[in-house]
Amino acid sequence: MLITLLAFVIAMGLLVSVHEYGHYRVAKSCGVKVLVFSIGFGKTLWQWQRGETLWKIGMFPLGGYVSMLDEREGEPIAAAELHRAFNRRPPLAKMAIVIAGPLANFLLAILLYWGLSLSGVEALKPVIGFVSPASMAEKAGFTKGDEVISLSGAPVFSWDELQLGLLEHSGNAVTVPLQLRSIDGSARDIALDLSHLSKDEIDQQLLARIGISPVPLSLRIAQVMAKSAADQAGIKVGDELLAINGVPLRGWGDVQAKVSASAKQALVMSWKRNGQVLEQTVFPQAVVENGHTVGKLGLAPLADEAAWKNQKIVRQFGLFEGLQYAVDKTWQGSRLTVVMFWKMLTGLVSVKQVSGPITIATYAGDSARLGLNAFLEYLCIISISLGVLNLLPLPVLDGGHLMYHTVEFLTGRRLPLQAEEFGQRVGIALLLGLMSLALYNDIYRLFPS
Repeated sequence: MLITLLAFVIAMGLLVSVHEYGHYRVAKSCGVKVLVFSIGFGKTLWQWQRGETLWKIGMFPLGGYVSMLDEREGEPIAAAELHRAFNRRPPLAKMAIVIAGPLANFLLAILLYWGLSLSGVEALKPVIGFVSPASMAEKAGFTKGDEVISLSGAPVFSWDELQLGLLEHSGNAVTVPLQLRSIDGSARDIALDLSHLSKDEIDQQLLARIGISPVPLSLRIAQVMAKSAADQAGIKVGDELLAINGVPLRGWGDVQAKVSASAKQALVMSWKRNGQVLEQTVFPQAVVENGHTVGKLGLAPLADEAAWKNQKIVRQFGLFEGLQYAVDKTWQGSRLTVVMFWKMLTGLVSVKQVSGPITIATYAGDSARLGLNAFLEYLCIISISLGVLNLLPLPVLDGGHLMYHTVEFLTGRRLPLQAEEFGQRVGIALLLGLMSLALYNDIYRLFPS
């Protein structure tokens, strides 16, 4: 719990600081007087005066703000300082100040990705470790050991890139072309039909729903559920399954396929324990999944450690190659965020994907436990999301203000104050609705019932 809290505070504090500093730095460069630079909201924990700016740290690190000299705030401004008021600056200067915050978040992601690339990026090769029987993947032609070479013509270098590529294409009722390299080295093309996915199935578990996993599964048993059919038959942790009804097993997919189709039917299982071959008749329990009755033994397999080690790679980059990688990763993350947000707006993807502070904190803690590199990569993802979110054309966000100043630049006239105030009220209402949805989703993930 403590690690999760610390990771969340560090992550949000850093990302908000970078965002607000972008506004601050460009405002100063444009000659605007900055009155307050605040990180966090609520009760002020610490503040200090530096030059003409009051710097503050608030209790809740979920946001921040930069307060600038502005005639519209109601406070009288000395004539000698009017030229330093934000509202007196030309439209291009105001646009630069507004967009500087999101751009600072994108720049942070690029710098972090660049640093990670120079130290070596750990990844999983896009090799299929397991294909679920009767799944979309099996019907499309995936087999264990296949390596994904490209997706819709774009090269695929890692398992993460495969997942992001399929997420971007999902929800459009399309068939995605992929090129695979088989274990024997030959290449072949397949088409993966995503049209049967419901909008609730398009999430971080997408590849599992499609029916593929990077984890190569062995026939050795890692877990036996108490009082399950396997437990009653005497199968133990560490046993290695050999055959079902006298037919040798080639992999865990054979076990799943046979057991799933044999609810409450007798199966003769053979397995090895300490060099001794054992045999017993089992009756898989009937379980309803997605409206279908399937058989379950109550077993979980061990990963094939040797094959799993071969899946892991470290991609090394030179100075300029690493910078290109960082820019590409930031662009891909930004594009995916925009695409997924648009799909939620148009109903192609469930709004359950919207995450709030609880989910962010949970993932921050999980990534911190995995090590510094994992935590920094998570910071990149959240920084990109924060940048994209703030560019949405909601009046209360940077994107809304950018929209106002763009209109002023194109027409030569500012929007009426009443129009801006109305936009602010609408924007606040929409933002509160989005925050409520995010918090509801967080709570639902914790307590699904």
